[in-house]
Amino acid sequence: MSAAAGASTANRSRVSRLKLTPFSTVLWLLLLAIVVLVVYPLGIAIVYEFENIVKSFGEITNGPLSRTVPTVLWNTAIVVFGATFFALLVGSILAWVNERSDASLGFIGQLLPLCALIVPPIAGVIGWAVLLDPRAGLLNFPLRQFLELFGITSRVGPFNIYTMTGLVLITGLYTVPYVFLVVSAALQRVDPAMEEASRTSRAGPLKTMMRVTLPAIKPAFAAAILLGFISGVSLFSVPAVLGGGARIDVISVFIFRLLQAYPAQTGPAITLSIGLLVMVQIMLLLQNLIAQPGRNAAISGKGFRHTPVRLGKLRWLAYALAVLYLFATSVLPILGLLLVSLQPFWTPAVNFATLTLANFNFVLFENRQTVSALINSLTLGFIVASFNMLVTGAIALHFNRNGVARRIADIFTALPATIPHTVIGVAFILAFSREPIRIYGTTTILLLAYIVMTISYAARASASAAASIGTELAEASRVSKASDLRTLWKISLPLAMPGLVAGWIMVFVHTVGEVTASAFLSGTHNPVIGRVLLDLWNFGNFPQVAALALIITAISTTLVGIMLFITRRGQRTATS
Repeated sequence: MSAAAGASTANRSRVSRLKLTPFSTVLWLLLLAIVVLVVYPLGIAIVYEFENIVKSFGEITNGPLSRTVPTVLWNTAIVVFGATFFALLVGSILAWVNERSDASLGFIGQLLPLCALIVPPIAGVIGWAVLLDPRAGLLNFPLRQFLELFGITSRVGPFNIYTMTGLVLITGLYTVPYVFLVVSAALQRVDPAMEEASRTSRAGPLKTMMRVTLPAIKPAFAAAILLGFISGVSLFSVPAVLGGGARIDVISVFIFRLLQAYPAQTGPAITLSIGLLVMVQIMLLLQNLIAQPGRNAAISGKGFRHTPVRLGKLRWLAYALAVLYLFATSVLPILGLLLVSLQPFWTPAVNFATLTLANFNFVLFENRQTVSALINSLTLGFIVASFNMLVTGAIALHFNRNGVARRIADIFTALPATIPHTVIGVAFILAFSREPIRIYGTTTILLLAYIVMTISYAARASASAAASIGTELAEASRVSKASDLRTLWKISLPLAMPGLVAGWIMVFVHTVGEVTASAFLSGTHNPVIGRVLLDLWNFGNFPQVAALALIITAISTTLVGIMLFITRRGQRTATS
């Protein structure tokens, strides 16, 4: 009897969890609109593919593209897997050093690997291009002068960024943060009792790491590999800037060129995009298969204090690795951009007497295209960040006590994260360049694309902010018959504000520095920074490129600094 009563109570509880109120109905409708915004363009692309599959495959396998596509796919595989391996190696080492060793730098150590997210990839790759260009590289020129002291003379080199190695290393640099975040979080949740038991049985640090720690975080490695793969496939700026000089095409740039050709080769572009999407979904499936057996084997849901491993003399090597990564992702590229931006024209022999701020004046005030791009990008960044954080924040805070609704919302908001930005760009072109919704060439299409591409970042930040606050005050507000909207506005929102502001800044920075969809969807009538930077680079306006890239880097760095200040202040308040 009591069991039946308990089952009845549980059923009523489940029904009440999904009970709709006017406010929750609005949230569900907004979430549904975002899902439609993702599914509709993809559906149009898939339908187009099935209608034209014979012709498209014929053009790829038997037409002029039959010689090019295999090379492009092979190049893509080398770049993606090489960059993922590099990122997995560097990111995992940095995560282990920071979480397990006595060489940990604490908060600074957590921040260092994220420097690649502070400097937009388009700015970083242009910075490395001006440093290691084989003829005019700002690092290559003094190195050649140094080698001449030993009788070694050359007009080029000694380094050349426009190679497959350059593509792999630079792509890997900007994939490291994703690996670091995943592996670091997994290491924090590994039960230290297992590692202590291994050390008690006289196993050394290396043996403990290989036999205990690494198997315990195997699911995290699978997730890191998937993130690295998606990031590598989606990253457009590195191959767009370096691939031309190296004469190496990867799939994202190749699809872009197919659509930019006259006449546009839409069929092959759609076919390759759908193939890319299928490949990513297969990787997702493999990740789930790898992660499932050991999901609860050795990882707890809470963090632990671990006994740091003493590195001895290797401690300084760990410090050197952290500093080297900082210089590679931030210091050197920014220095290269600064020197070129202050020159009348790009030359490796810097004449300090001719340095000028004219390029900054040109891109900020004189060039209509760069001025419009700055205004459009900053405006779109503000709108996208505000909309995404408002929607995902309201969903996360309102459904914070509702496990079923929260899981459904998590699934919907995580969906865009599994779609490469190249695929989103192609699908949006196909869906919104025809009736009934013809918005291609306007800022509206960029706005919708940016919302889709950054909604997952916003959802993660909102979920983290909601998890950091309790539900007692919100429950008390509802008991006192306050409406859902009033409870959210007066109670939940102020408590979660530091986390939501940090999420807003993260979404804003990603939007302003976005290049992939911008290259596909932007043009002369709706310029944004990512596309204008690529155009200026291709036209050879290198000092203007450097100046504009530095301006974006300064904006991103300032906002990320504010985000870190707010986050740290919130952490101190929570612990005091």
